[in-house]
Amino acid sequence: MQKLKLLLPLALFIGAFFMACQEDDPFGNGPMADVTFAGRIIDESGEAVKGALVKAGDEAAVTDANGVFRLESLRLPAMHAMVTVSKAGYFDVSRPYIVEDDALQTITIQLLEKKQAGLISAGAGGLVNVPGGPSLNFPANAVTDANGNAYSGTALVFARYLDPSDPNLGLFLPGDMTAENAADEEVFLATYGMLGVEIEGPSGQKLKIASGKEVELRMPILASQLASAPSSIPLWHYDLEDGHWKEEGSAQKVGNEYVGKVSHFSFWNCDAPFPLTQLHGKIYLENANQPLANACVRITMLSTGAYSFGYTDGNGHFGGCIPKDEALKLEVILPESCGGQVYHTENVGPFSGVSTLPNIIIPASAQLPLIRISGRLVGCSGQSIPNGYLKFEVVNEFKNFLFADANGSFNYVGVLCNSNTQAGILTGYDLTNLLESLPLTVSIPPNTANVGDITICTALTEYIRYTLDGGQEIVKLDPLGGMNAFGTTISTGDSTQQTIILSFNNNGQLGVFPISAISVNQVGSNNASGTLTTNLTSFGNVGDPMVGTIGGTFQDNGGASHTLSGSYRVIRDW
Repeated sequence: MQKLKLLLPLALFIGAFFMACQEDDPFGNGPMADVTFAGRIIDESGEAVKGALVKAGDEAAVTDANGVFRLESLRLPAMHAMVTVSKAGYFDVSRPYIVEDDALQTITIQLLEKKQAGLISAGAGGLVNVPGGPSLNFPANAVTDANGNAYSGTALVFARYLDPSDPNLGLFLPGDMTAENAADEEVFLATYGMLGVEIEGPSGQKLKIASGKEVELRMPILASQLASAPSSIPLWHYDLEDGHWKEEGSAQKVGNEYVGKVSHFSFWNCDAPFPLTQLHGKIYLENANQPLANACVRITMLSTGAYSFGYTDGNGHFGGCIPKDEALKLEVILPESCGGQVYHTENVGPFSGVSTLPNIIIPASAQLPLIRISGRLVGCSGQSIPNGYLKFEVVNEFKNFLFADANGSFNYVGVLCNSNTQAGILTGYDLTNLLESLPLTVSIPPNTANVGDITICTALTEYIRYTLDGGQEIVKLDPLGGMNAFGTTISTGDSTQQTIILSFNNNGQLGVFPISAISVNQVGSNNASGTLTTNLTSFGNVGDPMVGTIGGTFQDNGGASHTLSGSYRVIRDW
């Protein structure tokens, strides 16, 4: 089940009520569970992030044009099942989850763009003021390259401040605020501010703080927190691989700031520990045979007004950590996109130890218009598609993403925002084979529909997929391409470090052609000597698809040899 993220506007942010924790085995070495992770990766505007790499255990996937991914089922620690997400131009993020055995765990993670806050001369040092209030003061000669060699050039400082009062903090927060203190004990954190930092050279080379040097960090204290802020507070850095915050040093309260020093960069946090225990429960719609997936669960600490939120998994289950010995209010909201309507409220707690609530069953009513849609995702030959999902859209209401089971079947029960809704649109997707279905209109009413088999047999409109030097396959879903007097060019349509641009001259014909110029993932060759070719199997006028494969070797501009393979389907833009 997805952990709940605690939000305390204008107060303290305590990492989470519901998070990956276990009192008797805090760091995820307890029971194992088989889990399937699926969900969406979004940016700060809530839009889909395409081409993000999502990993859990030994499984990996790349998000599609909807920002959607789905991993194969894998076995992970049930109390600390960790997912990592990376994409060029954004800060990497990892997050642990509590999961049930054989569960489909749907998640949403928001990525933070890596924005340049300033630059310094590595030799002279300097001050960088980060938007939002923090600052970093570098002493002279405090920067080296990634291997620890002296660096004297310009250092670009990328930094993002995470405001404790931000109502969306739970979406992009690194980890879940579980932490290891200096005594190797698990604690939970109440934050007074977070800062993510990376430094690079002008050409993108990674830099770090030199051994024996420290950078002064100043973190603003919110006016609402100033009175309660302790005079000294531990500093914590986030360990991306372990999925924990770890105590390292401290910061002192100076006026309305915390001031401390750090010897390396990641995300840093000024936090006080907070003791918690666990709470679990299940939510159903109408009866105990109909679990309610993706229900928003909000829990409020009555003594402070602090609240958290999270979502049930495919079995209607939620759970994780809550503050000990506190009276709480639990609310169920279906869905958030309908304006935050609350359909169930009850007071619970206080709890001094691990507890499970009785099942919560939300009755149907005239004020709760439901939609039930069932069916199956199949391929061109009628075979079931286990690695698929559906997009269900109701214009001017919501857009939901539904994941089929291992047999390709889906059974969706949801709430409509408007009882006068007349129709919705279903589109199916096959993530493995890059296929989609034709859009299917579903009439509402009736509010129950078995749509039967949805055939996913149409090639995605556009994509480029490629593998450089045997590494991770990259899939790009919004490419550009066309032909002019100088030849045919195909390229990805973004400016990240995972890009590909290739040129060849086919004179409007089909066949196998040498690639004359190539740039892929910042590796370039203006005159691509080697065996690199493209086999062009479809080529038409502007608006028609260019379809083909890529394969062979090439030498970059520095003389190094590389291998490249892939395929593409790109609509001609010119």
